[in-house]
Order: sequence, then structure tokens, then C-alpha cells
Amino acid sequence: DPSFPKAKMAVTVLRLAAGAVRCGARRRLSTLPPHSLLPMPALSPTMTQGNLASWKKKEGDEIGAGDVIAEVETDKATVDFEATDDGVLAKILVAEGATDVPVGTPVAVIVDDAAHISAFSSFVVPTTPTTPVAAPAPTTPTTPA
Repeated sequence: DPSFPKAKMAVTVLRLAAGAVRCGARRRLSTLPPHSLLPMPALSPTMTQGNLASWKKKEGDEIGAGDVIAEVETDKATVDFEATDDGVLAKILVAEGATDVPVGTPVAVIVDDAAHISAFSSFVVPTTPTTPVAAPAPTTPTTPA
């Protein structure tokens, strides 16, 4: 089947792109236990967003590297989203059926120890506040009188 190499390449790209991002929780200042934010993967070099078609794991489930945790839908196909590391799915951040999720957006929280799940019950991804930039005051040309 000529499409097999493309499908295999897509899965490889997915595995590389889907690596959990260790977040600032590992810093000593955080009050949360060590965790990783799992980002929406880029399944192709041009993919900028995708749909979270379905979750195959639920909060509290143990996951292992290679386990299918969700299905991501692109404009071309629905692809299995595989875990790249072992851990426990502590919190789903993006609901099943969500559409147009930007690549890199955290979709789940993974922890190493199931005892840490409760710490993420009300977790939301912190956002960086944006301060509006004031427009420069209009200048009025002065003409000598």
C-alpha cells in the first residue's frame, strides 16, 4: 500500500511532537507536584491546529510510552495520539470534541505518581496577562504664526 510510508511517517512525527513539556512545576517556587503539560501535537510541518476527536484514556489512568491516549483529527486524517513517557493522566484540559485547538496548547497534565492527581483537580493553564500598548498621542503639526 503506497500510503503506508506516509502513515508511518505521520506517527513518527506525532511521537516526536507529542513529547510532554516539563513545566515550571519543577521549579522550587511552585506549589504543585512535579508534572508535565502534554501539548497538542503538530502532525505535519504545516499543521497549526487540530480537533481533539476523542480521549482513549480518562483522568486517573496509568499510561505508558506508546499507549494511545487520544485521537487527533486534522484536515486530512484522524491519527492516534501516543504517549511518549510513562505516567498518570492527572487532568484533561481540553474536552473531547474540541475543535481548532492550536498546536502547542496544553491538552492534559501528566504526573509520575497517582497520589498527586488531587492537586490538579482545579488546575487551569496559567496565562500570561497581556497589557495593552497605549497608542502614541497624535501629533499636531505646528505652523508658525
